[in-house]
Amino acid sequence: IKSLAQVIERTPSAVALKMTNFASLDPTIARAGMSNHSKLDKEVWDDFFAHMDKYLPPADIVSNNGELSEPQVEFVHLTPAGIDVMRLTKTRVNQSFFRKLILASYDNRCALTGIDAPSLLVASHIIPWSINPSARTNPTNGICLNSLHDRAFDEGLITFDEDFSVIYSSKLPVASKAALKSFGTAKMRLPTKFAPEESFLSYHRSEIFVA
Repeated sequence: IKSLAQVIERTPSAVALKMTNFASLDPTIARAGMSNHSKLDKEVWDDFFAHMDKYLPPADIVSNNGELSEPQVEFVHLTPAGIDVMRLTKTRVNQSFFRKLILASYDNRCALTGIDAPSLLVASHIIPWSINPSARTNPTNGICLNSLHDRAFDEGLITFDEDFSVIYSSKLPVASKAALKSFGTAKMRLPTKFAPEESFLSYHRSEIFVA
């Protein structure tokens, strides 16, 4: 708060007061701040969560596999000749911000297995990135899953009902279904903040899940 106050040339107490006003607007905070927030506070809050990508650092650019890379350029190693070539690739801006937000909301643990190794965790989009641009960085469009359950979720082999219980696709082989069930819970552990939006889950059940 002190650092921010110095940058914007305000007193620390003024910044702290403004933060409590924003806290009163956050439905995920049990202990809300002051209730006398202004109309402008509400407008700023709504605008930020509706357009997160507009306010995040431009350097937050990652490649499709979630790893940091030079903007739009990557080296691809080809075999058997072993020639290095340069290719232009699409990048996902603010994907790493979304990942950090989702993992923090789930206490850095998979919602189905409790796995807490960061390298094995994925911020899974409920509605795919390519389908709904406005929901790409919406934290209620994400679930923290381990890599295997994330792949099954993306492929429509598992989904969640209105009670956040796991539904398995009939297309899953018996052994695969048994394996997934053996180390995953029957019901999603909800995050401390940003619980999955039911309308997003409903879309996943109807448009992506393979019944």
